[in-house]
Amino acid sequence: MKKIYILVSVILASSGAFAFNENPTIISSTVVDQKAGVDITITVNSNGAIVKGALVKVVADKTVIGAGTTNESGSVSISIPTYGGQTVTIEVYHSLYKTDKLADIKLENAKAYSFNLAAKGDSAEEITKDSEATIAKTQEQIEKEKEKAAKAEQDKLNAINAQKEAEAKTAALQDETKNAAAEKEAALKAAEEAKKEAAEIKNNAGGITDERKAQIEADIKKREEEAKKREAEAAARQKENQESEVKLEKANDDAKKAEKEADKIQKDQEGEIKDAEKAAKDAEEAKKDEAKRLEDERKEKEDAAKDEEKKAKELEKTEKEAEKAAKEAEKQAKEAEKAAKEAEKQIKEAEKAAKAAAKLTEALDKLDESQKDIEKDLDKLKDKQKKIDKDRSKGKDVASDQQKLDEARQKLTEKQKSLDEDRKKILKKAK
Repeated sequence: MKKIYILVSVILASSGAFAFNENPTIISSTVVDQKAGVDITITVNSNGAIVKGALVKVVADKTVIGAGTTNESGSVSISIPTYGGQTVTIEVYHSLYKTDKLADIKLENAKAYSFNLAAKGDSAEEITKDSEATIAKTQEQIEKEKEKAAKAEQDKLNAINAQKEAEAKTAALQDETKNAAAEKEAALKAAEEAKKEAAEIKNNAGGITDERKAQIEADIKKREEEAKKREAEAAARQKENQESEVKLEKANDDAKKAEKEADKIQKDQEGEIKDAEKAAKDAEEAKKDEAKRLEDERKEKEDAAKDEEKKAKELEKTEKEAEKAAKEAEKQAKEAEKAAKEAEKQIKEAEKAAKAAAKLTEALDKLDESQKDIEKDLDKLKDKQKKIDKDRSKGKDVASDQQKLDEARQKLTEKQKSLDEDRKKILKKAK
C-alpha cells in the first residue's frame, strides 16, 4: 500500500493530471469479521404463574450482548445482531424472586429458553387475595351475627307481643272472674229470696190452692236449680280464671325472662359484631398497608430493574455504535483500498499513456525532421522558380525547366500531404 501511495504522489507531482486529498483518512488495520445474528425468546414463570418485569441479560465473557424485560405474557424477544458461536450465560433477575442463570450454552437462532423462578415470599397478589379471603370470611361471620341479632330481636318482639297478649288475656279473665263472682252473688241472693218466699208460702199455705202451691213449688225448685247451676258455673269459671291467671303469670315471667335473655344476646352479638368489624377493619388496613409496602418495594425494584435495563440498553447502544464505527472504518478502508487500486490503475494507464506519448513524440520528431527537409527543398524550388522567372523575362525557353520544377513541387506537395496524414494519425492516437 505504501508503494502505491508513493507512486501516486510521484505521478501527481510530475504530471499534475490527478487530484489528491490533502488530509488522507488513516485506515485502521483491524478488519471486522462479519458474523450472523441470532433471535431468541425467553419465557419466565414461577410455579405456573407469569412473571412480568423480569430483567433478562445475555452475557458473553462478562459483557452483556443482549438484554430485555418480560412483558405481560412473561416473555421477551432478544435480537443479537452479531454472534460468533461463543458460550454465553442467560441471567434472569427479579426483586420478588431468586435469581436464575443458564450458563455455558451456545445460542441457537429462533430457539426459546424457559425459566421457573423461586419466589422469595408471597406476592402482592397473593397477599391481597388472602386479605380478601379473610375479609370475606369476616364479613360472612358479621352477616351471620347480624342474622342471629335479627332473630333475637324478632324473638324479643315475639316475647313482648306474647306478654301483651298474656296481659290482655289476664285482664279479660279478671273481668270474667269479677263477672262470675257477681253472678254467684246474684245467684246466692236469688236463692235466699227463694227460701224466704218458700217460708212465706208455707206460712200462708192454708189460703193457697193445691194448683197454686204446686206451681209455686215448681218455680222455687226451678230457681234453686238455676241458682245451683249458676253457682257451679261461677265456681268453674273462677277456677278456670285462677288457673289461667297462673298460666298467664308464668307466660309473663317467661316473656320477661326471654326479653332479658334476648337483650343480653343482642348486646353480646352487637359487641361481637363491633369486635368483628373492628378486627376486619384492622385486618383490612393491615393488609392494605402490607400491600402498599410490597407495592412500593415492587415499584422500587422495578425502577431498579428499569435502571439496569436502561444501562443494558445504553451498553447495547454503545456496542452497536462501536460496531457501526468498525463497519464504517472497514468501509473506509475498502474505499481507500479501492481508491489505491484505482490510483495504481491510473498510474499504469499514465505510464502507458506516457510511453505512448513518448512514441508519438518520437514519431512527430521524425516527421518534423522530414518537414524540415521538405521546407529546404521548397526553398530550393523557390530559388529555381526565381531563376526560371528571370530567364522567362529574358525570353528564354523555360518550359522544360518549369515542367520539371512543377513536377518536383508536386512531389513535395504529395510528400507534405503524406506527412500531414501521419501527423493526423499521431494526434488521433494522442486523444
